[in-house]
Amino acid sequence: MIKTYVRIILLTIASGSSINVNDSYDKLRNESEIVHATPHINNIIKNGIDELATIKIDELNEIGLNLENNSIIVITPPLDNTHDTEHFRFHFTTEGNNAVENLDYVITMGLIFEQVWDFFMDSLGYTPSFSMNDEFYHIYVENLPSMYFAYTVRDGNGPSCSSYIKMRNSYSASQFSENSEEDNIKVTAVHEFFHAIQFDYNCYALDHGLWFMEATAVWSEDELYDEINDLYRYMPNWFNNPNKSILDESFHMYGSFIFFQYIDEHLGGAQTIRSCWENSKLLSSPIKDVTLEAVDQALESYNSSFEDAYFRMRIANRILSNEIGAGTYAYDEAEGYSNVVGAWGSLTGPSEETINFVRNSTLSITKQDMDLYASAYYSLNFIDPIKVELNEIKGKFHLTSIFKHLEKKKWTIRSGNTLNFDPELGMEWVSLIVSSIDKNEVDWEFSLKISDGYSEDYTSSSPFPNPTYGDRIFLDLQVISSQTINTKIIDLLGREIWSTSNVFSIPSTVRLAWNGINNKGRRVSNGVYYFFVEGAQKKFIHKFVYLKD
Repeated sequence: MIKTYVRIILLTIASGSSINVNDSYDKLRNESEIVHATPHINNIIKNGIDELATIKIDELNEIGLNLENNSIIVITPPLDNTHDTEHFRFHFTTEGNNAVENLDYVITMGLIFEQVWDFFMDSLGYTPSFSMNDEFYHIYVENLPSMYFAYTVRDGNGPSCSSYIKMRNSYSASQFSENSEEDNIKVTAVHEFFHAIQFDYNCYALDHGLWFMEATAVWSEDELYDEINDLYRYMPNWFNNPNKSILDESFHMYGSFIFFQYIDEHLGGAQTIRSCWENSKLLSSPIKDVTLEAVDQALESYNSSFEDAYFRMRIANRILSNEIGAGTYAYDEAEGYSNVVGAWGSLTGPSEETINFVRNSTLSITKQDMDLYASAYYSLNFIDPIKVELNEIKGKFHLTSIFKHLEKKKWTIRSGNTLNFDPELGMEWVSLIVSSIDKNEVDWEFSLKISDGYSEDYTSSSPFPNPTYGDRIFLDLQVISSQTINTKIIDLLGREIWSTSNVFSIPSTVRLAWNGINNKGRRVSNGVYYFFVEGAQKKFIHKFVYLKD
């Protein structure tokens, strides 16, 4: 695990492809940057020496490996002592180069790993096969190469693999000084032990879905040890590169934990992420990445999907707020995220390209060579109403806009291939997000046309939260011109469930609330409903899902 604030690229591969063995070797030999060793060590063990030059083969021992009977094995030095906890056996020594400072170091590590065990097994409900017998899970404490934090070695191939973990005999060196030694052990233990569970659930994920492994492992660090915030180090790189696919398996994938953090906070919690891994286990395949399908199935009960959660996360990343007004786009730790991103030179969210528009003109912006599930962010500057049109040149795209209300902790979200923006609505800032979708494409290209727009007499934002999960659902109206606005809720059979009418004589903002009670005073059943909003000149229809608590 990387533990210093260093902007580096560890590997760059397309989703589902193999890591280059030479690249893995070079990363492991690099003594100037801390390395995520788990994917590289396992890659070299699996793919062997065929791609390596003779000099690299001769120096395998420098990265903790050795060639034996034409197979690559992990070197384990003589460790003459063991320390057993309820579930773990720690192998260590008190003499020589691999010596621990004292027995207390191993005892502390044992206590931490037992916390990690309880977290995954008892709190989150994971059931790997190694929790079903009386054997210990083995951990080797030794003097690893200077830039390794730890690594997990999968033992064997197939849909489910056993494993063991190598931990350092000391975390007090200067390269690990961002955290205390105990905190370093904590975040390393939870990260690497989640890899052990992942290997047991779907061993193919290392070859097809590495980003899924690393993003969820990073997420788990903060889920158990929230106060350490070691994962903040990944955020500047991630926010500064929104054009990278969330499936990207370079250093970028560690920052992709924020996707699962969004799911954790808004789409079922940690149990949904466990469900992702359970589905991955059922779907495991030696020839393809099943991650997206596994996530889709996990989110289905929340009327969501991988794409839906991805779009929501991209919005939340731009809003980057923990205010109530952010609704389903809030992050609990948004202030911390914003501080660390801003400290590295970014603004308050993902890097954006600025578009300046003046009246009676037309602008065209083209974006080429995008990857699947990458996004382009744009900041709009304008004085008069403007219209934005999306043209899908190659592949499919999703266009979303966010505007922050002037002097209010409130944001309005709109989606569609044609969007209008009227500054009379009181906009502090406006951002566009264009995200590439369509798994059948290999190269995505779009253009945006910006031209004169029209004045809006009122707007109706999307209802939230959606789904409701028994809470009230809200609908924001922003009215510019004097008029009466009628709002009603209709079920799938076209029956009117609830209605209200509001008269506006001056520009106003109002938030309508519905608590699931129909016009007869009865609570409605679970299902899909529609808000119909009608003013003097415009109509809006919003679909939402009502679920009882």
